[in-house]
Amino acid sequence: MNVRPAESADREQIRSIARDSLRSSYSLSPDQIETILGEEFDDASLARLLDDAETTVLVVEEPVDGAETVRGFVTVEAGTEATIRWLHVDPTARGGGAATALLERVRERYADKPIAACILDEAVEGGEFLEGFGLKQGGHDLLLIGGEEFAVTVFTEGQSTETSTEPTVAVPESVTVDEADRPVDRDESVPGSEAPFFTVYTADDEEDRYGYFCSQCGGTNVSVDGLDRLECGDCGNTHLADEWDDAYL
Repeated sequence: MNVRPAESADREQIRSIARDSLRSSYSLSPDQIETILGEEFDDASLARLLDDAETTVLVVEEPVDGAETVRGFVTVEAGTEATIRWLHVDPTARGGGAATALLERVRERYADKPIAACILDEAVEGGEFLEGFGLKQGGHDLLLIGGEEFAVTVFTEGQSTETSTEPTVAVPESVTVDEADRPVDRDESVPGSEAPFFTVYTADDEEDRYGYFCSQCGGTNVSVDGLDRLECGDCGNTHLADEWDDAYL
C-alpha cells in the first residue's frame, strides 16, 4: 500500500469513503451523517483542509483493476500533539491494513509529538483500533458540527497512568507574572504527569484565576486547551481533563 499526501483530485474519493464509513460503522442517523458530510467533507471544506498549513491529510491507495485507488484517509492537526480528527477506510477494504498504514505514517511524520485522536462515541470500531496501537482513553468532549453537538472520546499516547503528587521544586507564596506579583494557592493542586500544578490568582482575594504554576520546573507558561488539559510550555508537564477531581469540576 502507498501512503501519500492528499491532493485536490482526491476530494471526491475522500468524501465517498467518509460517507460509506459513516454509514457502515457509526450509529448515526441519516440526518446526522449528512450534517457531517455537508460541514466537513464538501468541496469547500476539503479545499480549506488541504490548504491548511497546520493540518496534514494523508491518503492510502492500492491497485484496483490495474489502477491506484484511494482506500482510506486521515486528517491530523499539528499542535503540542498530533491530533487525528478523522480516520476513515473504505468498508470494502477493511482488514487489508489500510488504517494501519495510515497510523504508522502519522507516527513517522510526527515522531517528535505524542499522538492523540478524537473519535465520535457513535463509532463502533474506532476506539478499539486505537487501543490496539497503544492509545488510551484520555477524556471526553463535545464536537460542534453544523449546530449539532456530537460526543467524542479523546485517546492519547505517551501519558502515564499515574500522576505525581509531589512538587519537584519549592512552591512559592507568589510569583511574578506580567510584571505583577500574583498569589499561588499552595493548599490545592491539580495532578500532573510529572508534578502537580498550583493555581495562580490575579489578586490576594483569590477570586479570579490568572493561570497555573508548574511545580516540575517552577514556570508559569502553562496553557489550557479546549479539553481542559494543562501543559507546561517549558518542561512538558501535562494534566489530562479526566484527572480533575470534584473540587475542580
